[in-house]
Amino acid sequence: MPVKKGKKGPALITADEDIAAFGFKLHDIVRTPLGITAVVIGVKYESADDKQTGRIWVKYENGHEAPLEPKLNAGFMSSLGYRKCSEADHIRRDVGSHMTEAKKQDEERKVVEEVLRCKEQGLPIPEHLLPKPKKEKKPKEAKKK
Repeated sequence: MPVKKGKKGPALITADEDIAAFGFKLHDIVRTPLGITAVVIGVKYESADDKQTGRIWVKYENGHEAPLEPKLNAGFMSSLGYRKCSEADHIRRDVGSHMTEAKKQDEERKVVEEVLRCKEQGLPIPEHLLPKPKKEKKPKEAKKK
Protein backbone atom coordinates (compact mmCIF):
# COMPACT_ATOMS: atom_id res chain seq x y z
CA MET A 1 0.00 0.00 0.00
CA PRO A 2 1.50 3.38 -0.96
CA VAL A 3 2.45 5.72 1.83
CA LYS A 4 1.01 9.20 1.60
CA LYS A 5 3.54 11.95 1.91
CA GLY A 6 2.82 14.65 4.46
CA LYS A 7 1.84 18.09 3.38
CA LYS A 8 4.81 20.39 2.99
CA GLY A 9 4.95 22.97 5.76
CA PRO A 10 5.12 26.73 5.41
CA ALA A 11 7.96 28.32 3.46
CA LEU A 12 11.23 29.17 5.17
CA ILE A 13 11.67 32.97 5.16
CA THR A 14 15.28 34.22 5.17
CA ALA A 15 14.64 37.98 5.03
CA ASP A 16 16.75 39.98 7.47
CA GLU A 17 13.77 41.88 8.91
CA ASP A 18 11.92 38.66 9.77
CA ILE A 19 14.93 37.09 11.50
CA ALA A 20 15.89 40.36 13.23
CA ALA A 21 12.58 40.27 15.13
CA PHE A 22 14.09 37.36 17.08
CA GLY A 23 17.38 39.17 17.68
CA PHE A 24 19.43 37.12 15.22
CA LYS A 25 20.74 37.26 11.65
CA LEU A 26 20.86 34.58 8.97
CA HIS A 27 23.74 32.12 9.66
CA ASP A 28 24.22 33.28 13.26
CA ILE A 29 25.44 30.59 15.62
CA VAL A 30 23.00 30.25 18.53
CA ARG A 31 23.55 28.45 21.83
CA THR A 32 20.41 26.91 23.30
CA PRO A 33 19.68 26.78 27.04
CA LEU A 34 20.95 23.17 26.99
CA GLY A 35 24.30 24.32 25.56
CA ILE A 36 23.74 22.91 22.06
CA THR A 37 24.84 25.11 19.17
CA ALA A 38 22.91 25.58 15.95
CA VAL A 39 22.95 27.90 12.94
CA VAL A 40 19.98 30.16 12.09
CA ILE A 41 18.46 29.23 8.71
CA GLY A 42 15.26 31.30 8.68
CA VAL A 43 11.75 31.84 10.04
CA LYS A 44 8.53 29.95 9.35
CA TYR A 45 5.09 31.43 10.02
CA GLU A 46 2.05 29.28 10.75
CA SER A 47 -0.03 32.07 9.24
CA ALA A 48 1.54 34.43 6.71
CA ASP A 49 -0.75 37.24 7.93
CA ASP A 50 0.10 36.93 11.63
CA LYS A 51 3.78 37.63 12.41
CA GLN A 52 3.27 36.50 16.03
CA THR A 53 3.01 32.88 14.81
CA GLY A 54 6.62 32.89 13.57
CA ARG A 55 9.28 30.53 14.83
CA ILE A 56 12.96 30.79 14.12
CA TRP A 57 14.45 27.66 12.53
CA VAL A 58 17.99 26.40 13.08
CA LYS A 59 20.21 23.67 11.70
CA TYR A 60 22.11 21.61 14.26
CA GLU A 61 25.62 20.21 13.74
CA ASN A 62 24.19 16.76 12.98
CA GLY A 63 22.21 18.22 10.05
CA HIS A 64 18.76 18.22 11.64
CA GLU A 65 16.60 21.29 11.17
CA ALA A 66 14.11 22.32 13.84
CA PRO A 67 12.37 25.39 15.25
CA LEU A 68 13.46 27.00 18.48
CA GLU A 69 10.75 26.84 21.11
CA PRO A 70 9.36 30.34 21.64
CA LYS A 71 7.12 32.10 19.14
CA LEU A 72 7.67 35.55 20.62
CA ASN A 73 10.20 38.36 20.15
CA ALA A 74 13.94 38.52 20.90
CA GLY A 75 13.60 39.64 24.51
CA PHE A 76 11.58 36.56 25.37
CA MET A 77 14.11 34.28 23.62
CA SER A 78 17.04 35.72 25.51
CA SER A 79 15.18 35.43 28.80
CA LEU A 80 14.74 31.70 28.05
CA GLY A 81 18.49 31.30 27.58
CA TYR A 82 18.95 31.43 23.80
CA ARG A 83 22.15 33.37 23.08
CA LYS A 84 24.08 34.37 20.00
CA CYS A 85 27.57 32.89 20.18
CA SER A 86 30.58 35.19 20.26
CA GLU A 87 32.15 36.68 17.15
CA ALA A 88 35.14 34.39 17.79
CA ASP A 89 32.88 31.36 17.23
CA HIS A 90 31.59 32.88 13.99
CA ILE A 91 35.13 33.64 12.79
CA ARG A 92 36.29 30.14 13.72
CA ARG A 93 33.42 28.64 11.70
CA ASP A 94 34.15 30.85 8.68
CA VAL A 95 37.88 30.13 8.78
CA GLY A 96 37.18 26.40 9.07
CA SER A 97 34.88 26.41 6.05
CA HIS A 98 37.41 28.49 4.12
CA MET A 99 40.20 26.02 4.97
CA THR A 100 38.04 23.07 3.93
CA GLU A 101 37.24 24.72 0.60
CA ALA A 102 40.91 25.62 0.03
CA LYS A 103 41.94 22.01 0.73
CA LYS A 104 39.32 20.72 -1.72
CA GLN A 105 40.51 23.11 -4.44
CA ASP A 106 44.14 22.14 -3.78
CA GLU A 107 43.32 18.44 -4.19
CA GLU A 108 41.44 19.15 -7.44
CA ARG A 109 44.40 21.20 -8.72
CA LYS A 110 46.81 18.33 -7.99
CA VAL A 111 44.60 15.89 -9.92
CA VAL A 112 44.46 18.24 -12.93
CA GLU A 113 48.22 18.74 -12.84
CA GLU A 114 48.80 14.96 -12.75
CA VAL A 115 46.40 14.41 -15.69
CA LEU A 116 48.14 17.12 -17.71
CA ARG A 117 51.55 15.64 -16.90
CA CYS A 118 50.38 12.21 -18.12
CA LYS A 119 48.98 13.73 -21.34
CA GLU A 120 52.19 15.66 -22.05
CA GLN A 121 54.27 12.50 -21.64
CA GLY A 122 51.84 10.44 -23.74
CA LEU A 123 51.07 8.13 -20.82
CA PRO A 124 47.62 6.70 -20.11
CA ILE A 125 45.74 8.49 -17.36
CA PRO A 126 45.57 6.33 -14.21
CA GLU A 127 42.06 5.13 -13.42
CA HIS A 128 42.04 6.65 -9.93
CA LEU A 129 42.39 10.11 -11.54
CA LEU A 130 39.48 9.67 -13.94
CA PRO A 131 36.07 10.94 -12.84
CA LYS A 132 33.71 8.23 -11.74
CA PRO A 133 30.87 7.59 -14.20
CA LYS A 134 27.48 8.79 -13.04
CA LYS A 135 24.78 6.18 -12.66
CA GLU A 136 21.93 6.70 -15.06
CA LYS A 137 18.49 6.89 -13.56
CA LYS A 138 16.14 4.25 -14.85
CA PRO A 139 12.79 5.57 -16.03
CA LYS A 140 9.92 4.60 -13.77
CA GLU A 141 7.97 1.72 -15.15
CA ALA A 142 4.22 1.93 -15.43
CA LYS A 143 2.44 0.47 -12.43
CA LYS A 144 0.85 -2.84 -13.15
CA LYS A 145 -2.31 -3.90 -11.39
